[in-house]
Amino acid sequence: MLPALIGISGHEVGAEEEAAILRLQPAGFILFSRNVDSVEQVRSLTETLRKLCRHHPVIAVDQEGGRVVRTASLGLNLPSPASLARSGGFNGIVELGAVTAMALRYLGVNLNFAPVLDICHDPSAANALPGRCWGDNPQDVISRGGVYSSNLRRGGVQSCGKHFPGMGRAQADPHFSLPVVDLDERELFKTDLLPFLALCPELSSIMSAHIMLPQIDPDYPATLSERVIRGLLRDRLGFRGVVFTDDLCMGAIAARHAPDEAALLSLKAGCDLPLICHDPLSWLDGVASRLEGLDAYDRDDSFKRVEKLSDSLCFPFPEKAGLWDSCLRRAEALCRLAEGEADEESPSSPVQKY
Repeated sequence: MLPALIGISGHEVGAEEEAAILRLQPAGFILFSRNVDSVEQVRSLTETLRKLCRHHPVIAVDQEGGRVVRTASLGLNLPSPASLARSGGFNGIVELGAVTAMALRYLGVNLNFAPVLDICHDPSAANALPGRCWGDNPQDVISRGGVYSSNLRRGGVQSCGKHFPGMGRAQADPHFSLPVVDLDERELFKTDLLPFLALCPELSSIMSAHIMLPQIDPDYPATLSERVIRGLLRDRLGFRGVVFTDDLCMGAIAARHAPDEAALLSLKAGCDLPLICHDPLSWLDGVASRLEGLDAYDRDDSFKRVEKLSDSLCFPFPEKAGLWDSCLRRAEALCRLAEGEADEESPSSPVQKY
């Protein structure tokens, strides 16, 4: 099994993609709006991806709500975490987790890259986060993000906390450039790390942030930093689950490292599954050839973590008349609940266009 999560180019698996998947057996896949045309088509795509793998693959998506929804073309939209948080109470958050899980599981998706556990320090920052955060303080993010995450998992879809160790203070969008967060470890533990510290015992996976923390590691961004991933997340927080990278094709990383090189650096740092979301076929053989440069013990340890996650992944609901319509009705009711709490205009980011 190749330790990587890859994107698919379109609505179906192409011939070259199929050959590469059969040969290299990536650990899983991530779907974007470009992969979504109809309910039946998405179910067919995810079924094909499962059949091509000799293991139970991760089939993931970013489905947070608000501007990060990949099912809009199917008529299913969801309110943003920020707008739902402002509507008050936890009933809407419970329902968001439940409806998201039902819809994704019906489509054949088994892991959602959510909740966002970043703290919204600046709602006007051009860091791709406005509207996506559960609050502007650690306790709100912990309580709201935790309720959402647990109800997502209760519905059979695994959750993933992101973006470690917290990029709420970033003033740049990592899709374009590398943000710098000039805090030391002590300062991070006062605020930004607290949601991860509180929720990591129940999370099966965490996603790293593409941010530079010069007071902790002046040489590598968090995603590629052994001091951050192995030192801070593994050793200090004691996290034993799977660590995904954010997309290694984003400008913050790609401006300095080719995806296959970045994948190796992330694995050496302690990540388990690098994400190569765009044009992965150009880089997968490079990733595979570089694996010999990894410590055998670390590779085995990482494989066991991925295998444990794989064993926990659900299978899709069987086709059932009315189930998708029920998802649509419940999602519409949630949007009505939050419609008086619309998000402020946020700087545009590729995250809402994928």
